[in-house]
Amino acid sequence: MHFVTFSILVCCSLGLSWAAGWNYPDLENNKDAPFPSWGGLCDSGKRQSPINLEAKWALKGKFDKLKFKNYDDEQKNLDMVNNGHSVQMNHFNDDMVLQGGGLGHEYELEQIHLHWWSEHTINSVRYPLEVHMVHRNRLYPNMTVATSFKDGIVVVGVLFHVSNSPNAAIGSIIKNLDDVQAYSRVNKPVTVANSLAVSDLMPQTLGSYYTYAGSLTTPSCAESVIWIVLTETLPVTLEQVNEFKKIEYSSGKQLYNNYRFLQTINNRVVVLVDSDHRTGGAAGRTASFGLILLLAMAAQKLFL
Repeated sequence: MHFVTFSILVCCSLGLSWAAGWNYPDLENNKDAPFPSWGGLCDSGKRQSPINLEAKWALKGKFDKLKFKNYDDEQKNLDMVNNGHSVQMNHFNDDMVLQGGGLGHEYELEQIHLHWWSEHTINSVRYPLEVHMVHRNRLYPNMTVATSFKDGIVVVGVLFHVSNSPNAAIGSIIKNLDDVQAYSRVNKPVTVANSLAVSDLMPQTLGSYYTYAGSLTTPSCAESVIWIVLTETLPVTLEQVNEFKKIEYSSGKQLYNNYRFLQTINNRVVVLVDSDHRTGGAAGRTASFGLILLLAMAAQKLFL
C-alpha cells in the first residue's frame, strides 16, 4: 500500500432525490440513442461537467502538493449501495481530508462511486472506467449546503485504462457486487466484507492533473464542484468493468453505461498542473483556484 502525499463518477446521493426518474440512454440496445433531457440547471447551466480535457488548450499551473490525510487507512466497515445509477461507498472509519494545492480550504471525503466508461475524456479519449471521490468543504455542515456554494465540493476523478492484468482494488469492490446487484437491492446498503484503502484506488505517482470549475454530473447538476482529474491512469480488465454492467436499475434491466455526455466548456479555464514542468513560455504561467473561478464566472456571464 503506497503512501499518498499529493493529489487524486453516479454523483452525490443528494442529487438522486431531485429527479427520481432520470436515467441514461440505453446504449446496449441502441448505440445511437439520444441523451435524455434532465431539465433544470442540467440543461441551462454554463459550467456543466464532464468535459473533454485537452493538454494543448489548458493553462499550465503550478501549486503546492495536494495532501491526503488518512487515505492509506484500511476501511473495514464500508457501506456499499446500488443507488440505481451507480455503485457508491461511504461510512468511512476515519475522516479523510484533502487540502493543499490550489485549494483554499479543507475538504472531507463523503463518498466514492464509479462510472463505467469514463465521464471525462482526455485528449478526446474515453476510458472504460472512472472513479469519483466526492469531498465536502468543511466550512459547510453537509452536502446539501455545500452544493449552494461554488467552492462547496471537490471531486477527484481517477481514470482506468484497459489492461490484461486485473486491478486488485477494483477486484475487492467487485467481490461485493452480488449483494447489491439486483433491482430489489436498490438503495439497500450492505457492509463490504473485505477492507479497502482509498489510496489503493489512486496512482502511486500523482504529479499531474487537470482542474477546472464545474458541476455535479447527475441531477441537480449543481455548479459547485472544483474538479481534479488525474492524468495518470490505472489498469483494469474489461472483464472487471463488465461486472459493473450487471447492476440493475430497473426490474430485469442492467445499467450498461452510466456516463453523462460531454458538456460545452463555454470559455472556462482548464488548468493542467504538472509538478515536473519547467518554467518558461506557457509552462511558466500559474493560476489559483480563485482565478479559475473568477474567469469561469466571467465566461458564464457572456453566455447569459
